[in-house]
Amino acid sequence: MQCSRTVEGIELSATQNVLIKNDNEYLLGKDFIMPRITTVSIETAPEESRPILEKIKSAFGRVPNIFGSMAHSPAALKALTGLFDALEKGSLTGKAHEAIALRVGQMNGCEYCTAAHTAKAKMAGATEEETIAFRKGTSDDTKIQAILKFVDAILEKRGKVSNADVQSARKAEITDAELIETVAIISCNRFTNYINALVQTDIDFPPAPVLE
Repeated sequence: MQCSRTVEGIELSATQNVLIKNDNEYLLGKDFIMPRITTVSIETAPEESRPILEKIKSAFGRVPNIFGSMAHSPAALKALTGLFDALEKGSLTGKAHEAIALRVGQMNGCEYCTAAHTAKAKMAGATEEETIAFRKGTSDDTKIQAILKFVDAILEKRGKVSNADVQSARKAEITDAELIETVAIISCNRFTNYINALVQTDIDFPPAPVLE
C-alpha cells in the first residue's frame, strides 16, 4: 500500500517530496522517502524535551525536523544540543565550524545536513560558492583549508592521524584547542548524519546546490 501525507493542505503520495521553509514550498526532483521515525511537536514531545525544543524554535523560528525526531529521546537531544552550544562558543570561527560540518556531511552523503549547514554557513558569512568549496574540502582561507585537510585525514584514517598530519595543521597556526574542537565537531556531525540516515528525515531547508 502506498503511503500519503498532507502538507499545507496538499495531499502527497509517497513519490512526492515537498520541502517547506516558512511559507514557501520547494518541490524536490526526487522521490520522497517516508521517515522511519516521526517528528514530534513541542506539545507532543516528551516533557524533558520541550524546553530544549522551545529554545531551538526561538533560534530558528521553528523546530527543524531533525530535532523533532531526536526529541523522542530527551537524553540524546540534550547531549547533541549541549555539545553544539558549547562548541559554538569555542575557539573556531562560525565559518570554520560550518566548513567542517559541510565537509563531514558531504563525505557521509547526508543531504539533510548539507542543506542545513549550507544555510547556517551563509548565516556565518559564507557565500554560496564558499559552501560548495567547503563540501569539496577546499577554501581560499588558508586556515580553513588547513582545517579541512585535517578533517579529511581524520575521516580517511578513522581518527588515527599521523604526526605529519598534526604538524601540518600546526604549521597553519591551528592551535591545540582548535584541533580538539575539530574532532568534537566531526563527532557531532557524524552523529547527526547517522540520525538522519536512520530516520530518513524530511529536508526542511532549501536544498544544497548539486555538486558538479
